[in-house]
Amino acid sequence: MGDEPQGPLEDGYDAFFRPGSAPRRAAEPRRGFVPDDGGEDLPDGEHDAFNDDSQGRFESEPTVVNPIAAPTTRAGTPQRRHPFTISLGWTALSAVVPGLGLLPTRRRAWGLGLASAYVLGLLGLAIYVLRDPFEAAKIATRPTALLTLCVALVVLALLWSTVIVGTHLLTRPRRLTGTQRVAGAVAVAVLTFVVSTPLAVAARYSWDQARLVQNVFGQNDNRKSGTRPTINTNTSSDEVWKNKPRLNLLLVGTDQSSVRNYSATDVSTDTMMVASIDTQTGNMVLIQVPRNMANTPFPPDSELAKVYPNGFSSGRGDDAQYFANAIWGHVPAEHPDLFANTDYPGADALKLGMQGALGLKIDYFVALNIDGLVGLIDAMGGVKLNVNERIPVAGNSEGKRPTGYIEPGPDQHLSGYYAMWYARSRSASTDFSRMSRQSCVIKAVIDQADPQTMLTRYEAIAKAGSNAVSTDIPSDMLPHLVDLASRVKDGKLSRVLFVHGSNGYVTYDPDFEMMQRRVSQAIADLGATPPSMPLVTPTPTPSVTATPTPTPTPTVTRPGATPSSTGTPTPKPVEDLNDACAYNPVK
Repeated sequence: MGDEPQGPLEDGYDAFFRPGSAPRRAAEPRRGFVPDDGGEDLPDGEHDAFNDDSQGRFESEPTVVNPIAAPTTRAGTPQRRHPFTISLGWTALSAVVPGLGLLPTRRRAWGLGLASAYVLGLLGLAIYVLRDPFEAAKIATRPTALLTLCVALVVLALLWSTVIVGTHLLTRPRRLTGTQRVAGAVAVAVLTFVVSTPLAVAARYSWDQARLVQNVFGQNDNRKSGTRPTINTNTSSDEVWKNKPRLNLLLVGTDQSSVRNYSATDVSTDTMMVASIDTQTGNMVLIQVPRNMANTPFPPDSELAKVYPNGFSSGRGDDAQYFANAIWGHVPAEHPDLFANTDYPGADALKLGMQGALGLKIDYFVALNIDGLVGLIDAMGGVKLNVNERIPVAGNSEGKRPTGYIEPGPDQHLSGYYAMWYARSRSASTDFSRMSRQSCVIKAVIDQADPQTMLTRYEAIAKAGSNAVSTDIPSDMLPHLVDLASRVKDGKLSRVLFVHGSNGYVTYDPDFEMMQRRVSQAIADLGATPPSMPLVTPTPTPSVTATPTPTPTPTVTRPGATPSSTGTPTPKPVEDLNDACAYNPVK
């Protein structure tokens, strides 16, 4: 067979194939310098399998052209993805898993180490959280752990951002156009922002939570209390609650605010509730005591019982200076020597008063002022409440005209200001109606404290809580209260309201034995064992003048008086809180 004629090489099938013949090699080019055709170099430290040298190419292998292969360039080499595009892909992979984008570079070992550490850490964290979510949540109650977490998150954000930048520098081509440099910088900036922002937010939340715990609870570790229980907290939550089957919390709303700025003696506790919680089931009874309850007794074995043998009373049931809401400010002021060994004089006095009245040993208190209630609800984005009657805003029973009204309706979204008036308004309302609304606000706050709300509004909530809440709960008790909160979320809720003229309750001459029986029955109805020894302090019938002396306080209930009727239903001895706060408009 003779030599075939030589012709100029062309792209395409005809130039390299002859009918009936197998594919053949293109004419073997001279191994030597071939001018650069404009292609880009590969990443730093890497070598092209076909070419070398940054200014041109030395063909190391003959080119085989196949008509059914991938599209070809004019030089006859298979068309490949642009090296700059490949670099961006590896950079993006390092934003998904730190170090993964380093695998094609000379820093492969570093990449494998970083990626492995990240994946193993993520798996370990997932196992820890999924195994016991509430145990993991307890980290949020430990300031030292929170500050450590804050620092770790900042370091992780910086390290991850550095890896993203390094990946791009190691994988990008040596020569870049101006447009490519700008595009690379923008891509790296966006990826580092996407990665570091969630970590920075988590670090800020950790810092805020550490400050909240320290400001509200940490200071209690070094303070003295005359009523706080002694609990071994250096054990598991199951063990803590096994040894304490019932926890009783006094929830107090004071009338203090930045506008009023009352002295310690003048502060009144307008809202008083006791949350009695079965620590095994999470079932809770919410007990509300009216602010104008007279003759509040103290436990028989207390020093206050010796000072006030007939209860906190002047002998007249309508004396506003001796209502239950005055115990916080007046009792420590009248007998400071009895509170020399406590840093919570007002709270301890009121805890003992509620213990004597209800027959429950009060363990801790939590107090919230007016500003705190408004700020907390605003920080949560408002609350949804069923409004069953028209509620005046900013009016009172002394003739001050309201500035507006909260209109009836289901699931009304109220801001902190209007939620405060929903809970506190006494104009054209009975005591029962007001107390009922207060417990519904508490329920609404608990219901709305879901993970989504807490995460998206946490910084504002933490700030509001830090400025408005006072308590005697020590910080080492917080992890166990987190566990208890999870049980309360799944438990049953009921409430007991003591309202003048209803179910045998008379506010100017309360029957404390009856009150304790109702509390015990409510606890028993939820399947728990009621207190075995109610602390009943007999109270003699107060002396009342023939014509009771009126007082300017709008909430004073005079002997023989009955609540004004506004269509509000009579409270039941024990109510389910979900039913009590449902939408049942007053007709």
